[in-house]
Amino acid sequence: MSDGLSDAPLMFVFLDVSSLPRHRRLYERVLGFRVVENQFHPPHEHHGLVKYDTGGTILAVNLFAERKFRRPDSDGVTLVCRVADSGPLDQLDDYGQRTGDAFTDVDGHHYLLGEGPRSEITEVRLAVPDLPAAVAFYRDGLGLRPAEAGGDAVRFHTGSIGLTVYPAERGPDGRPIRHNACLLVFYTADVIAAERELRARGVAFSSAAGFSDIGGTARFRDPSGHTYCLYQPSAESLTWGSADKVMELMTSRTRH
Repeated sequence: MSDGLSDAPLMFVFLDVSSLPRHRRLYERVLGFRVVENQFHPPHEHHGLVKYDTGGTILAVNLFAERKFRRPDSDGVTLVCRVADSGPLDQLDDYGQRTGDAFTDVDGHHYLLGEGPRSEITEVRLAVPDLPAAVAFYRDGLGLRPAEAGGDAVRFHTGSIGLTVYPAERGPDGRPIRHNACLLVFYTADVIAAERELRARGVAFSSAAGFSDIGGTARFRDPSGHTYCLYQPSAESLTWGSADKVMELMTSRTRH
């Protein structure tokens, strides 16, 4: 058995939003993320409509009806962001609720903001109700290497950005946690082989690997309900606008 996903980049973070213009303004004008793709790929007209270069991962936006976000819940995922120009952060109140360095947008996505040399996502933080079970899953099931443990939080290396689990029963804003508005995507060169190995490690998949014009995919969840996908890009997808960034991440190694 190999090392699982120990060197696999966390290639995409997909977020569902209720208004594409509003979130484009947030990501481009306020947080300063650079667009790398804005193309329609039928039959995926609502999926990955805009993609952003956010350093060690690609942030992608899915469009959903507003009724999806009327429930009194929010993500258990927090994106740790560095912003090159902090001036526009004064506009954050137009897009959600800010408390110090923490920000929750109107669709219930969470961000932890700081300054840096470039605008990027440096880490994904996951609220988990059972920390020992989560640590065992990421270490033994996915094969990620623990980087450090501080207090109750445990940080893991991926092939690109950090992934941290910490104990919490609710989201950062105190609301119940939902698991249907954020998808984290690991790159793999061979989705069938990767799925087979992770199954042997005890990871349960919702379905076997499937293929479409975007490539090969296989979905699974961690013990807390956070949703993941293995992704093998197709030759067609490597002709799209985000191809250079995808290929950069395909050959990346841990950069912490």
